[in-house]
Amino acid sequence: MRTQVQTWEEYKKWVASVIANKKDYYYRGQADAKWELQTTFHREAVVSVITLDTYLNDILPRVHYYICAWHNEIINLQDPNEFGSFLALLQHHGFPTPLLDWTLSPYIAAYFAFREVNDKLPQVDHVKIYIFDFQVWTTTFQQLLDLRETKIAYVSVLFPYARFNPRIIHQMGTYTVTNQPDMGAYILKRSQEVNKDFLRSFTFSVKERTKVMRELNLMGINEMALFPGLEGVCHTMREWFFSKDHVGLTKSEFNELLRKLLQSSTTKKTEAEKEP
Repeated sequence: MRTQVQTWEEYKKWVASVIANKKDYYYRGQADAKWELQTTFHREAVVSVITLDTYLNDILPRVHYYICAWHNEIINLQDPNEFGSFLALLQHHGFPTPLLDWTLSPYIAAYFAFREVNDKLPQVDHVKIYIFDFQVWTTTFQQLLDLRETKIAYVSVLFPYARFNPRIIHQMGTYTVTNQPDMGAYILKRSQEVNKDFLRSFTFSVKERTKVMRELNLMGINEMALFPGLEGVCHTMREWFFSKDHVGLTKSEFNELLRKLLQSSTTKKTEAEKEP
């Protein structure tokens, strides 16, 4: 995977080249550059010790009962299209699934990368945007969608209907589905086997948050657009009126400043002790 630590301006130039070449990718923004490409199910399953088989046969039917009651309509999980839409609905509302969210927009991905950065006291130094060449991937490898398949490892592209879930449309959303606990590592492994680059990433300093978020807002990419409703309006208004002009010290910057202060204090103390 080609990883580049670049500026926002350089990223926009790269996006312009993608547009000029009429190339489509999947994009995913992550609020911590150290996070792996891992589904919420696989991340939670490790902690809760839940197998995919238990998830499919015991947990999902119970969740399905309550979701159908909420929508007052039976969702047919035997239909692959409805099953995919059902999982996407759960994914967008916080329930762990073996899906991974992507977007067709490089700028919406940037929004999701920077949106959770605390501009007053950032907890990370960098955010990341992953770019997945799904078109070459789907023509290179068989696209399995059966989550009960355990003998064959796979990452497959899933483009579900936006049924009960208009957020997919607003966010230009799409998904990958996998039975692999570390999707990124699996994609890189297959890349090496066939000598093709399927995955790349851009890493940005959180210090760019203010510029990025204000520019994205002028593009019409904000919480109101991506999460229509009162909550989206309030989040957007908060971003407009309460975000800082400059991002505060990150943890590493604070630790480095503290180290220098302690070092300076120790040096002064040593020099004072040497004085007659």
